[in-house]
Amino acid sequence: MESVLTVLPDFAIILLGFVLAKFKPFPRSFWGGIEVLVFNVLLPPMLFLSVANSHFSFAGSAKFLAAGLGAMALAVLTSWCIRYVVKADPITHASLFQCGFRYNAYIGFPLCMRFCGDEGMSLLALLMSVWVPISNTLSVAVLATAVAARTGGGAPDKRKLLVTTCKAVFKNPLIIATMLGFLFNMSGLEMPRIGVDFLRHLSNASLSMGLLTIGAALKIGAIRENLSLIAATSLQRLVIVPLLGALCVWFFGVTGAAAGVVLLFAASPTAQSCYVMTAAMGGNAPPVAAVTTAQTLLSIFTLSALILIWFA
Repeated sequence: MESVLTVLPDFAIILLGFVLAKFKPFPRSFWGGIEVLVFNVLLPPMLFLSVANSHFSFAGSAKFLAAGLGAMALAVLTSWCIRYVVKADPITHASLFQCGFRYNAYIGFPLCMRFCGDEGMSLLALLMSVWVPISNTLSVAVLATAVAARTGGGAPDKRKLLVTTCKAVFKNPLIIATMLGFLFNMSGLEMPRIGVDFLRHLSNASLSMGLLTIGAALKIGAIRENLSLIAATSLQRLVIVPLLGALCVWFFGVTGAAAGVVLLFAASPTAQSCYVMTAAMGGNAPPVAAVTTAQTLLSIFTLSALILIWFA
């Protein structure tokens, strides 16, 4: 019960966002603007500060990265295998493929901060800086190939696909902030107090605002359709992947805050941006909206179980 109460404030903010969007005291364009603000302005300072002020080394983090990337590689494999368990058209499977291994930073950050501290936040930023480009590349490649096949265009142009993916990755403000944090960390410089306070105020605002946007994006009505796909993808992402994460933590001998970060990363529901990317690329967006909503809601219980077992 205590573990549920621990994550309840975060999910209460998500519920508030859902209620506010449902009863429409703000127009839909307002929430779209908030999402852009959080992603581009408020969240990057948190990543920058976490990395810039950290004391980890890449060599010392090798086992941590091996465990985290190993867990997510297994997540990719199990997500791909869903097409052999639940029948659906190829474009739907390609659209949902990304939901098995992408990461919801708005839920993961506050939990990591609470249970893994500053060290955990630095390690999370490191893991994200490596995994996000890989996950985005896989997601775009699989979906683009399926869309091209559906439209009769055959395989997509590999050079164009590579350029599009690289642009998406290297224009990502979270990746940029993390890389700048690494550079500042290695420079040995000390940031003025006023700069630290300025960035910290922005990063503090990102957590609540990000959780509100998750709630505003929930689409409860979409869950009624494609229940078998929703069940399979939710089981894979919220139960199987965390178990694989625990296996990787044990195999690589990762302990302490680093182990907690790997498990929270593996147990996170998928990113809300999966829906946006699928719609923009011409995939089957409604099932993706349903899966992201279902995973977000179910993660209340799966994350509570993880906290009870690992962090109690």
